[in-house]
Amino acid sequence: MPAPLPPERIDVASFLPELTRATQAVGELKGISRTIPNPLLLVRPLQRREAVSSSSMGGTYTTLTDLFLFEAGANDAATRGDNREVLNYVRALEGAIDGLADLPISTRLIRDAHRVLLSGVARHRGAAVDAGELKRDQNWIGGGGRIDSARFIPAPPAETPGALDTLMGFVNREQRPAPLIDAALAHYQFEAIHPFADGNGRVGRMLITLMLIDNGTLPQPLLYMSPYLERHKDRYIDLMYAVSRDGAWEEWIAFFLEAVAESAAETISVVERLQDLQREYRERFQTARRSALMLRIIDLAFERPVRSITDFAEALGVTYGGAANNIGELIAQGVAEEVGGTYPKLIRFPGVLAALQVG
Repeated sequence: MPAPLPPERIDVASFLPELTRATQAVGELKGISRTIPNPLLLVRPLQRREAVSSSSMGGTYTTLTDLFLFEAGANDAATRGDNREVLNYVRALEGAIDGLADLPISTRLIRDAHRVLLSGVARHRGAAVDAGELKRDQNWIGGGGRIDSARFIPAPPAETPGALDTLMGFVNREQRPAPLIDAALAHYQFEAIHPFADGNGRVGRMLITLMLIDNGTLPQPLLYMSPYLERHKDRYIDLMYAVSRDGAWEEWIAFFLEAVAESAAETISVVERLQDLQREYRERFQTARRSALMLRIIDLAFERPVRSITDFAEALGVTYGGAANNIGELIAQGVAEEVGGTYPKLIRFPGVLAALQVG
């Protein structure tokens, strides 16, 4: 059982450089978010990027392109169960963020997210688990299926509801002077409790986003840490174990803040690439001879860079022919391309997909 938060003593001076850097990086991200006329054009693709990385850490693998293809209705991508599970992550995160309008961060909100996350997944990926329900049997991590060889044994089922409620009390306490440190503490605590039979890592990473929105650190859900955590997975896990084993809070918090700073910088880079590309496309096609409809199609492509022509037409309230003619011009100019072998016919915007990648 993890001790209630906050820890009795934390030496803030030991990670002050990391805290300063992370705070500055989040401030820059907050500033750039205010320059985005329609934040959804960036939030939605970034959430899908987060879903791919966070799910990969739990053993569910797909690519960002495959996820967009699946979401657009591609038959070949739709046959892959991993795509459905990753899209569930997107839906769970979106639903939890929307839920903050009516609920505090709470056991109910977390259980609702878990229910969506594991809805309709393959049996070996959690279908045997009661989605949205706290664990009924003792779980453990490592050990090759043997609890006596486990690396870590989290909170017992009987103690889990109380431990989770105590954590939510910490998250929602009235005085919260250090939101980034709070997020580091709460994320560790959630993983130490491990309240569900499956999906704990993914829900725990959602909790980070929810806390930063709820406490006003970010006005829009633009900071997603899973791509960084995936690249440093062994260190990420080892440092959480060190907290449980040795009370090594300072090392864990320093790593978490490092992840915040790097993730914010990555997000700023992605946002700038997307903004530059959108500006380039609009300038390229914003002439008297071009249809205004073409610019609206370009804007929609930044929200979801793989769509059917029918989807474009419905989103814009125009005829199929009107959408198809403008998309045909974008294909001829090399901005868009048809995805071969798909029904319905799908259109992909490779430049947007490339801009979403790290690096």
